[in-house]
Amino acid sequence: MAPSAEIVVVRAPGPLFAARRTKQLRRLAARGTKRSADVSDEGTPSKKRRKSALAAGTVTDDADELPWHEVDRAEAAGVGDFDEEGGVLMLEEVDDVEVFYDEDAGGSKVAKFKVGKRARTGELESIKHSKKSKAAKATTSPSVMTPTAPTVSTLEQPFDEYLLPEWQTFALKNQIKRSLHTLGFTKPTEIQKRALPFALQGRDIIGVAETGSGKTLAYGLPIIQHVLAKYAGIPPPEKRSLSALVLAPTRELALQVGEHLRAIVHGFDPALAKKAGEGDAKGQHKPPIISIGAIVGGMSSLKQKRVIDRGMDIMIATPGRLWDLLGEDAGLAQQIRSIRFLVLDEADRMIETGHFEELHNILALTRRTSEVDAIDEASSAAFQKAGIAVTEGQGSKSDEMQTFVFSATLSKDLQLNLKRRRRAPPSKKRDKPPSTLDELLERVDFRDEEPEIIDLTPKQGVSHTLQEAKLECISSEKDLYLYYFLLRYPGRSLVFVSAIDGIRRIVPMLELLGVKVYPLHSQLQQKQRLRNLERFKSTPDGVLVATDVAARGLDIPAVEHVIHYQIPRTADTYIHRSGRTARAEKSGFSLLLCSADEKRVQRALLQKLGRAGDPPELPIDHGVIEKLKERLALAKKIDDAQHKIKKANHEKNWLQDTADAMEIELDFDVDGDQPAEHDQKITSQIASYKAELRALLSERVVAKGIIAKYITSGPQPVANELMTSSFNDKFVGVTRSTATEDVVNLVPGKVRNKRK
Repeated sequence: MAPSAEIVVVRAPGPLFAARRTKQLRRLAARGTKRSADVSDEGTPSKKRRKSALAAGTVTDDADELPWHEVDRAEAAGVGDFDEEGGVLMLEEVDDVEVFYDEDAGGSKVAKFKVGKRARTGELESIKHSKKSKAAKATTSPSVMTPTAPTVSTLEQPFDEYLLPEWQTFALKNQIKRSLHTLGFTKPTEIQKRALPFALQGRDIIGVAETGSGKTLAYGLPIIQHVLAKYAGIPPPEKRSLSALVLAPTRELALQVGEHLRAIVHGFDPALAKKAGEGDAKGQHKPPIISIGAIVGGMSSLKQKRVIDRGMDIMIATPGRLWDLLGEDAGLAQQIRSIRFLVLDEADRMIETGHFEELHNILALTRRTSEVDAIDEASSAAFQKAGIAVTEGQGSKSDEMQTFVFSATLSKDLQLNLKRRRRAPPSKKRDKPPSTLDELLERVDFRDEEPEIIDLTPKQGVSHTLQEAKLECISSEKDLYLYYFLLRYPGRSLVFVSAIDGIRRIVPMLELLGVKVYPLHSQLQQKQRLRNLERFKSTPDGVLVATDVAARGLDIPAVEHVIHYQIPRTADTYIHRSGRTARAEKSGFSLLLCSADEKRVQRALLQKLGRAGDPPELPIDHGVIEKLKERLALAKKIDDAQHKIKKANHEKNWLQDTADAMEIELDFDVDGDQPAEHDQKITSQIASYKAELRALLSERVVAKGIIAKYITSGPQPVANELMTSSFNDKFVGVTRSTATEDVVNLVPGKVRNKRK
């Protein structure tokens, strides 16, 4: 029998242990337990003993039942590294255990272990100490407590750096890294790799990158890092002071930025990640460690005033609504003068009509008083008119403000001028609000003498994972080819039109054809716009028909197709429309529906994009197109008839309402020459059309050359394809494929049908 010894085991884990290790770390982080194999920000390792059910004197041949406990890694001895698969080499020990060998029935030697008294005593003392600590916490805590925000130190739990190896180069706090890991952000995007090192050093940044490249976290993580350091070791005050102002051109983009930043903050404390609306037993809610608020139009201004009164750390706002509320809150302008971070997201759209004047005045609050025209005459007059207590010349009080400007486009000449610091402060004579992106950046007071410019613009203006194509047709058949594309290539699709009238015509027609379609335009109420966006995001084959209000900034996951129903007039609009797909290195497809009268616009667009030739043509199965015409004709008849009834009812109601308002009686039949029988006739006709359309929609379209009665013979047998489900769900005889595959595999100069 071997003498009593201390057993030390180094475990070289494989994939299963690495997965178990990750799960264990998450569970311990949720409980607030520190592991010796991990080091917290304070660098204080801990020791934890595993509970064992073995009594002293017990003999066992299972080493896992022994009272193991982890110890610090012995780096001097070369222990504590990582294996080839990236798993942790975990060091554990157990003492006062006798090891001896016994022979089994086959004569083989088997190692067995005998637990000594000292091993059990150490474990019991560890358990006893743990119970005393819990009892002490229970006696000192009051029976009723008002929920308070957790301090940064209570949330600063250890994090295994090797779970996110590609984020190790950035000096981010453990809470942020834990959130990134929980959200699945295993590696930074290119704009994040380039921007974060400079942002964390306090530099000003001008970032130019395609949509969907991860710009939100590129500026959001440094802001969150700063607020965490601000509250280090102390609970946040009840009324927060504003640290960062993020300006966005649209309310949808502002709300989306807020959602992304809150997702990071919720990952700090597991209690914050619970379902919204859950509180404690008393119905009270624990305030977040970082408060983030959105100030946008289309929502209750009273609620947003209350949010401002409570205070917030990060404000995401649209210029219009922020300017409105500045006149109603005397302290808000003073807070903006003292902010630590200013962000202009999608800056190239900020200067559009309706944005630049308010933006010009808000930016005046962030210019330093030492500047010649910190607040010019025009802004001073605007402040006085709005009732804002800021006089001419009184600008920002913060000399350390960081400025982040992110855009999808930025001219090379402007980049060169900014790099060489050729920007001269505009004089008092130039008090006109900026109308171009160049003028806007000239009004921004960068504290950095040389702001870092990061230009990741693709050579072609769009993502390299985007496949572009065109489809030439006459104007009257655009609806037909749109319907064909949506059936032929199912998937989440975004259709852009130039005017709201186009949405009002296309959406009812597609609804009648059984397509899950949702409208998005500026005349919808904000709640309806958000509801339609959420429905579109949750529908795999959904279709969103939108104006250019949805072309910028919105991060809609897994948009597979973008269809330009009408060709955009500018290259920027085309780039931003197409940027709704092929985001974050994913593939996407962009289709131009081009009629004969749009050829001149198309050539001008391609010239602005720097393209030498036209995009490839999308192949079309004309045999299927012919069979879809009947469906479309019926849908248009139904829509026209319904529109006539709605118009007639609207006119009758308007006439009656006008008579009631004037307190007069109509002495003639308001129905005029349209008797009730005529309306009933139209209604019955609509019902007949709908029944006929339902019958057509219930049948799958059979491609040309396919005999449905003889699937095993005929010109094109389809039995095998039907059995293997290789055909399109809507068309029999048309192979299932993606639009990108059909364009790439198309033989130049020859349109062919993709069939087996």
